[in-house]
Amino acid sequence: MPGALSCRGLSQATVQPRADRSIQPRADRSIPNGRSHVGFPFRDLLSTLAAAACLPLAAAADESALLSPGRQVDEVVVTATKIERPARYITDSVTIVEEQEIERQGFNDTTEILRQTAGIQFKQAGGPGQFNYPKMRGFGNGHFLVVIDGVKVTEGLNPGVGHLLGQIDPLLIERIEVLRGPQADLYGSDSTAGVIAITTKTPQPGTNFQALGEVGSLNWKQAYGSARGTWNDFGYSLNAVYVDSEGVQDDETYRNTSPQVKLTYNPSDRLSVEGSFLYIDSKFNYAELLESYDEHSPETPWWAFQLPDADQCNQNEQYLTSFRVAHKLTDNLQQKFLFGWTRKTNFNRDDDNGLLGSIPAPRDPFTLDYVNFYSLGEPVPVYDTGDGVPYYNRNENYQLDYNLILETPFSQGNNSILLGYEWFRQDGRGWGKFGDLKGSTENNAFYLSDVLTLLDGDLVLNGGLRYQDHDTFGNKTTGNIGAGYTFPSRTTLFANYGTSFRAPSIYQLFNTQYGNTDLEPESGWTTEVGLRQSAFDDRLEAELIFWHTELDDIIDFVSGGVVNGVFTGSFENRDKGETEGVEFIANWWFNDEWRLNANYTYTDAWSEDADGERFRSVQIARNTANLGLSYIQDRWSAGGNVYDTGPRLRWNGDIEMDAYTRVDLYGRYALSDNFSVFGRSENLFGTEIEEGLGYEQPGFYMTAGIDYRFGLR
Repeated sequence: MPGALSCRGLSQATVQPRADRSIQPRADRSIPNGRSHVGFPFRDLLSTLAAAACLPLAAAADESALLSPGRQVDEVVVTATKIERPARYITDSVTIVEEQEIERQGFNDTTEILRQTAGIQFKQAGGPGQFNYPKMRGFGNGHFLVVIDGVKVTEGLNPGVGHLLGQIDPLLIERIEVLRGPQADLYGSDSTAGVIAITTKTPQPGTNFQALGEVGSLNWKQAYGSARGTWNDFGYSLNAVYVDSEGVQDDETYRNTSPQVKLTYNPSDRLSVEGSFLYIDSKFNYAELLESYDEHSPETPWWAFQLPDADQCNQNEQYLTSFRVAHKLTDNLQQKFLFGWTRKTNFNRDDDNGLLGSIPAPRDPFTLDYVNFYSLGEPVPVYDTGDGVPYYNRNENYQLDYNLILETPFSQGNNSILLGYEWFRQDGRGWGKFGDLKGSTENNAFYLSDVLTLLDGDLVLNGGLRYQDHDTFGNKTTGNIGAGYTFPSRTTLFANYGTSFRAPSIYQLFNTQYGNTDLEPESGWTTEVGLRQSAFDDRLEAELIFWHTELDDIIDFVSGGVVNGVFTGSFENRDKGETEGVEFIANWWFNDEWRLNANYTYTDAWSEDADGERFRSVQIARNTANLGLSYIQDRWSAGGNVYDTGPRLRWNGDIEMDAYTRVDLYGRYALSDNFSVFGRSENLFGTEIEEGLGYEQPGFYMTAGIDYRFGLR
């Protein structure tokens, strides 16, 4: 109901940062053409070969099992493709992170897990739980899909997941699968760059209990409790986490309460039933961001800064429920059914606190409002921009998905055919400060996927086709084809071609001032070529991928100017976008104790406006890299990770932010089979980090905790 959410009990609030667009036509107008476009850095690739591709590890019920070595790629099964298959039968680029790796590295932010994977970047604005903008293969929110327990969590009002990836706690996650490249044949809209599929924690054999407490920098406090087990044909997973933290600025806070429940029923090997529920109640207060738009000195960041604001807040209340049934009709035929429901309500308010403070003028002359000018060093008063009027958004999704899967094995291979039907409805509503908006979209889709393995699995062919009927823009057909061949040298060559689309949002369609119900979906296509290599008895796994993606009919806001004192305009299909790049991923198990993992991504992302002008996309670093090293013994493990990112343009495209390199360390020691202590430090050397100009980052950050668990078999 309107007004149901509030930020009472928090110590502050702020104006929400501008929406973050990775494909933005006017991103680079003050960057000279000769400087803004560079070719692919082959020397960087050869010299870097870096970055922590998260290794798939088996889940553990007791503390000592957390220190077991990793599994090889042949043992890993990918489930987000809807036809479960070993990773070596995938012609896409896939990274899998499992529960054991999340716990062993002591992650307390899902952002940091994904930051270690190839192709994913973040703009993190502030400390824990604050504004969070993910990127994937040069695209921002709305061009990649997040799925939790099979349910799409993209928002209807404005595509994407908001700040969810910084607020879903890693302690609730059992598995993350990152599928790069278009997945529209399986998932429909918003999957041009790929899909991030998250599985929350599931039941474990026996009876297992866990209690965890953690403290750290910025007065970080976290408590977690879990009960997971089975009884006859039933299974249960009950988990709850609570987080309370301060922020980088005074008056910044973050609080999160998240219970998660998953129940299963498996009366036979032919039938399984699962119900899942996740609730996230996250609140954060944030500092006031101010920017001066004086362009006399664009090379210096003097014009962007923050001041504490005690009454500026953002609250999200999110529900996710799924119900899944898998029924094996015969040895070769099975059906799967999914019903999902999500609802997210977001509340924002910024009270007017008057004078927030002052800053010394960084140049002469200096102005914040083009009315009052100050000399170098003169105090500049800063007043709160808030008015105390709240605004609300509510997004609600309903999803029904049915799959019929036929497996046809033969002497030297197998053919897996999936027939699917999906019904998907999105409702969106906004009210409060920015007026009322209400709308919904509904679509039906039929899709087909076929995976054919030949020559004892050495040759893999796959293809998919999806027909979608949208109640606003009509029909849309997408498809993909892929092939991979493994040579006797354990070298695999694979390639894919796929089409994709992004449906217009409820806001773009139905906003009373700027909406346009004649909008068409954004259309894209992607070509991908890759090479995988296994060596040294599969202790070394390396992968090199090149991709190229183009988007047409990108939806942009076209201003109509000011008419009778009212700002006018509408959303139109008018722009183009393009990204291409290279991803290198490597995992090397020296032995059962030492392992090295690395990845490097080069991303070149551009926009083209209706006049044919090309602009480098904002907030996207061309070069990112990770390098991780870990050591595992019987009772303890330790490791470190180096993350490096190149410069990126700020949101307005006129200033390039500095590159940075960050070093993280982690360790875990099992005092017994039940007790362990662990710790994690991020940005060990306190490197100054710019991901959003003007937003302060925590600097050196450290957490430590104790973990107690016991199980009954």
